[in-house]
This record gives sequence, C-alpha cells and structure tokens, in this order.
Amino acid sequence: MVSSPKAPDPYATADAQSQYNQNTAVTQQLLNMTDQVTPYGNVTYTPNGTTSITSPDGKTYQVPRFTQTTTLNPEQQSTLNQTQTAANNIAQTANSLSSSGLSSLGQAVDTSGAPGLQTSLGSGYSSSPGSSYSSTLGNGYSTSLGSGYNTSFGSDTSTEYNNAKNAVMDQLTPTLDRNAEASRAQMAASGVRAGSAAYSANEQTIGDNYTRAANQATETAQSVENQLFNQQEQQAGYTDSALLNAGNYTNSAALNQFNAQNSASLAGQEFSNSAILNNANFDNSANSQWLQNYYQQRDQPLNELSALLSGSQVTNANTATSSTPQTSVAGVDYGSLVNQQYQNAYQKYQNEMSGISSAGTGLLSFL
Repeated sequence: MVSSPKAPDPYATADAQSQYNQNTAVTQQLLNMTDQVTPYGNVTYTPNGTTSITSPDGKTYQVPRFTQTTTLNPEQQSTLNQTQTAANNIAQTANSLSSSGLSSLGQAVDTSGAPGLQTSLGSGYSSSPGSSYSSTLGNGYSTSLGSGYNTSFGSDTSTEYNNAKNAVMDQLTPTLDRNAEASRAQMAASGVRAGSAAYSANEQTIGDNYTRAANQATETAQSVENQLFNQQEQQAGYTDSALLNAGNYTNSAALNQFNAQNSASLAGQEFSNSAILNNANFDNSANSQWLQNYYQQRDQPLNELSALLSGSQVTNANTATSSTPQTSVAGVDYGSLVNQQYQNAYQKYQNEMSGISSAGTGLLSFL
C-alpha cells in the first residue's frame, strides 16, 4: 500500500533554519573580527560572554559576545592625554569667563563719562554769506550811457543840396544858352522856319541838353548830401563808441569791486563755519570713540568666552587602522531544502498513484 508523504513540521523547520542562521551569523562575525597591528596602535577582539536569545518555539540559544579594544602606542597615547587635558583647561577657562562676563551683563550701562555729543552748531554758524555781502552793484554801476549818447544823427542838408545843384547849373547854363542861340541862328540861316519838323527837332535837342544838365546837377547835389551824411554818421559813431567804452570800463571796475567784496565776505563766513563744523565733528568723534572703547571693554570677556565655546572640538589621536574586512558567507536555506524534499516525495507519490490507477483500468477492460 502506497502512503502519502507527511508534510514537514513548520515549527521544526523554523527552529532548524534559526539554528543554521545563527551559525552562519556567528561564523560571519568571527571571520570579520580580524585583529590589526599598526604603527599607531592595535585593535583586538576578545570573547566577552554570551547573550541569551529565545526562539519562537520557546527554545533558548546562547549567542557569543566580543569586546573590541584599541590600544595606542606611547606617542599617540601621550597626544590623546594632552589634547584631553587642553580640552578640560578650555572648559575651565570658559567657565571662569562666563562668571565674569555674565556678571558684567548684570551691571547697567553707564555712559555718563562720555564726552558730550554736539547736536547743533550754535549761533556762530551762519547760512548767510556775511554782513559785507551785497546783492546790488552800488552807485558806480550804470545801466545808461548818458545824454551824450546818440540814438539818431544827421541835420538838415537841403541848403547844401540846393547850393550844390545851383552851382552846377550856374556853371553849365551859360554854355547851354550860347549853344542854343547858335543852333537857332544856324537853323534860321538855313531857311528852316518855326513849326517845321527840323525846327522842332532842333528845339527838342536844345531841351534835352538842359535836361541832362539838370540831371547832372541833381546827381552832384545828392553826392554832396551823401558825403555830409557819412561824415555825420562817423562823428556820431565815434562819440557813441567813446561813451560806450567809458561806460563799460566804469561798470567793469564796479563789477570787479563788487565781486571781490562778496568773495571776501563769503570766504570769511565759510572759514568761520568750517572751524565751527570741525570743532563739532571733533567733539562728536571723541564721543563715538569713547563709547566704542567702553563697549569693547564690556564685551571683551563675552567675546573671549564665545571664541572658546565655538572652537573646534579636540580630536582623539589617530590609530590609522584600516576598516575591518568584511566577508560574505551565504546562509543555509534549510526551509527551502525541506520543502523541496517534501515536494519531490509528494510528486513521487502522485506518480505511483497514477500507475496503480492505470493498471486497474487495464485489468477491468480485460475482464
């Protein structure tokens, strides 16, 4: 009779798996704990008893414990001792400074000894340029050129015009008269009668001669008149230029004196103001320096305390040991092995049952 395989007990399987895991862990740890010997010191591992562990099924197991010990060489140990002593000294100094620094904070700030702070420049400081400063140019400066300055020029030249014209006509008329009489006599001798065309043409020529003489007299008179006008214009210009130059000279002198007087007044007031301002700045600078020194002395213990407390931590001597080597040992998968064994046995059982069933079917068909 073929029987079905019995399923594995999970508790027994888990207990066995736990023992295998523990053995693997202990082996792994033992392989990793490698003693080290360096120029700076040694690192060793020594057993230190066991620790009890209870599994889910209630069984108790003992797991070994170890102690890692670092031993420095004499030089490194001396360095460590000195750095720890220095750290202790810093802590004691900081504690002492905290007492004095905090006690100073408990005292009220006293600035009564500071030089007085000047917030005003006093009555001696002035925003005006001084009493001798003037905004007017004075009596010596003039905006007019006087009554002698000509804004128009020239006089009536009609008399000179007429005289020049008459002089020319007086010079030309006798000749014109003689020429006219001779021309008429020649026309009469030639038998030319009054009213004829030749007579009229001759009269026209005589008239044109008088007209040209009159025009010449007029041009001469106008030329004389123009000469007189130019002379009057030049005279007026000379007079006005002299008056203008004299006025400019006088005004320039008055203006220079005015500017010199105001510049002196302004410079004097600026010098006085600068002296007052420098004195005020000196007083205020003394006040600022006093306060700076006062607060520096008050804060000095606190600054030193802060520097000690914020300093870098003292480090231990260097052992220069390398990291502990790590090995990797795979654990035993006992649960999978047990389950695979069960699956194989069950598969075998299934195959055997299938063979029996096939044989029974064949026997029945035979009968």
